[in-house]
Amino acid sequence: MKFRMLMGIGGALLVGACSGISTTTDFDPSVDFSAFSTYDWVGSEGEVDNITSSRIRHSVDAAMTAKGFSQSSASPDLAISYQVSSAERRSFNTVNAGWGGGYGWGGWGMGMGTSTTTENVWQEGTLILGIFDAGTKNLVWHGSATTDIDGSRSPEQRQQLIDDAVNKMMSDFPPGS
Repeated sequence: MKFRMLMGIGGALLVGACSGISTTTDFDPSVDFSAFSTYDWVGSEGEVDNITSSRIRHSVDAAMTAKGFSQSSASPDLAISYQVSSAERRSFNTVNAGWGGGYGWGGWGMGMGTSTTTENVWQEGTLILGIFDAGTKNLVWHGSATTDIDGSRSPEQRQQLIDDAVNKMMSDFPPGS
């Protein structure tokens, strides 16, 4: 069951329109990000398939290149890692309907009411990026992107969604740019 759920994350990591992706970021304000120009990948967590892992890395590589960083395995300035998680979410909607009647002062009266409650269940996926100073091994920036998971997307739609999530998350990276 867990494997299937995680494969679902891998197959449809962050599905929805870019506006349906919620992101947060934080960084160490004492770090001079202008001193960094190279990066490399370090181990990542979360059981995703190699296709999704490749999509995530491709998207982050493209975002880093667009921001002027180059990948280098020889003494990189920054180390990048990611983590993927999912959670089952639930919401309940209740609709009430009723009517009533009555007659005069202290006369008779009657009424009827009904309530219907429906439960909505969905999977929510989160991609977390951590960027570390490779020299000190301190976390200098992190971001997360969260949205609903939908396994019915095509491979192209899945890549586009991951691209949208990474670009939205990294829009202000490096800080002060």
